Amino acid sequence: IVTVLLSGVFVTSALAQGTVLLVLDHRFAGKSLLLQDTPYYTETGDSLFVDVVRYYISGVELIKDGQAIFQEPNSYHLIDLETPGSAQIVFEKVPSGHYDAIRFMVGTDSLSNVSGANRGDLDPSLGMYWAWNSGYINVKIEGRSNASATRRHAFEFHIGGYMPSFQTIRPVILPLNHFQVVDNNAVYIPVVADLALFFRNIDLSETNQVMIPSKMATRLADYFSGVFSVE
Repeated sequence: IVTVLLSGVFVTSALAQGTVLLVLDHRFAGKSLLLQDTPYYTETGDSLFVDVVRYYISGVELIKDGQAIFQEPNSYHLIDLETPGSAQIVFEKVPSGHYDAIRFMVGTDSLSNVSGANRGDLDPSLGMYWAWNSGYINVKIEGRSNASATRRHAFEFHIGGYMPSFQTIRPVILPLNHFQVVDNNAVYIPVVADLALFFRNIDLSETNQVMIPSKMATRLADYFSGVFSVE
């Protein structure tokens, strides 16, 4: 029996195999990322406030010797910094043994974009869906910066697109060192998502609104996929 604290609630379960917790720690230049009222500074010296960070993680796999030993079924997770519990993802019935990497996609696959009404974290009412022809917003980042010449100095990055020319889903593979899943135990993978690595490539005076599938959206998707690392 393993008891785990998730979002302030103790959950106790009998584990037939091992349980893995993916814990996402969001930061900006190494500091905890807080929404709305905390200023942060990019490498180019721009100051900014971050108001919204939401993104999808899907297709989670645990890898050993290049092979996916564990593949989470129906693997779609909406990470929302306004909902702290969403940054903890639990995988149950993981085969015991050593693993050398975790692999996941940032975004949603083409099937989920065209499959019609979805539920759970893919529910269109959660504000991450455009329409059948544009699909899901894979990453949503909003905030304010004096470098942005828009109204109220706002910047808005709604990164999406599933058609081949503007596809924005991105793979992430993170190495795991000495990571082992043991029967009837819970282990966790601490993953840092540092948004300073996203903004280091962006000049907010020139790029401050991306709201449709486009070449710039694909570039921003590349930037965002590089924010992750295992601590």
